[in-house]
Amino acid sequence: MTDIIILHHYDTSPYSEKVRLGLGLKGLAWASVEIPVIMPKPDLTALTGGYRKTPVLQIGADIYCDSQLIMRELERRHPSPGFYPAGRGAADALAWWAEKTMFSPAVGIAFAKRPDALPDGFLEDRAKFSGRNIDPAAMMAALPYLFDQLRAHLHWLDQMMADGRSFLQGAAAGLADLAAYHPIWFLQRNFGPAAAPLGGFPRLLSWAERVAAIGHGDRRPMTSQEALAVASAATSSTGAQSPTATTRSVASRGSASPSHRTIPAAIRSSANW
Repeated sequence: MTDIIILHHYDTSPYSEKVRLGLGLKGLAWASVEIPVIMPKPDLTALTGGYRKTPVLQIGADIYCDSQLIMRELERRHPSPGFYPAGRGAADALAWWAEKTMFSPAVGIAFAKRPDALPDGFLEDRAKFSGRNIDPAAMMAALPYLFDQLRAHLHWLDQMMADGRSFLQGAAAGLADLAAYHPIWFLQRNFGPAAAPLGGFPRLLSWAERVAAIGHGDRRPMTSQEALAVASAATSSTGAQSPTATTRSVASRGSASPSHRTIPAAIRSSANW
């Protein structure tokens, strides 16, 4: 039981969708712990030592923070089928580009056009966390620019599919597809499958359907208290401290090689929104 894959997430999280599809691509069984969208998240931070972002992967008492690191750990533990059907370098670069450049305009469009779909307190929570003023009126005024930015990124992806390939790097889906898909998934979830500017890219819409068809693997519900019990059982078996002891994730934003330590669980982190 202590080696079960546990994902702490919520259904509307774009980065969690990338990880859920990764679990599906690998055909894995996993336990789903639904966490609050905004703070406080007492059971999650008991595991992470204060890390509050989404998603978090737990395997026993090992805690992996940030979706980039989570995908690397899933690949290490379950290398087949792999996230890199055409090799690592270009796939990692494409994934980084998609997450750092496509995500921002896609989310800006969604926040500006659908503030009613956000939970109470969501923008205030994210503004406090980021240190920025998130002004819906300013985002609405920026919509033409956000659409132009996103349209350019979608055009580049569309050109990759011009030779008739099924996925971004060939016949098999990989990390690049999952990373590029999750901002598109976020738009489609909020505005429909052919929402602007997606409707102008029929090849991408077909590709998005193929990525979505990967599914999420074998997902089963688990409570946060059950996840804490798994961590406690894992630490007890090794004689380590309780996982609810004070711990802290030790990684700097944007670090290529995230630092980690085991106090008492392996708290590993990279950078994520």
